[in-house]
Amino acid sequence: MPDLAYTPIACSMHDRLERWAVRRETVAVVWRDGDAERTAETTVDDVFARDGADWVRLGTGAEVRADRLVTVGGVPVAEAC
Repeated sequence: MPDLAYTPIACSMHDRLERWAVRRETVAVVWRDGDAERTAETTVDDVFARDGADWVRLGTGAEVRADRLVTVGGVPVAEAC
C-alpha cells in the first residue's frame, strides 16, 4: 500500500505533543499502522520533521507519522492547523 500524502495535524495537538515530550509524561497513544490500530502506554520522546511530515518518537522506540495518530492522552488528533 503506497504512503498517502501527509495531512498536518491541529497546531494545538502539535503543541500538546511537544509539552508531553518535555515533561516525559506517560500517556495512552493510539495510532493507525496500515490496517491495524496500535496502542501503547508510553512517553512521547520527540516530535520532529522528516520528509515534509511531522513525526513522533514514542518511548517504545516506534516512530509514528503525526497524521496517523488517533488519540494521545485521550485527546483525539484533529487534522489541519
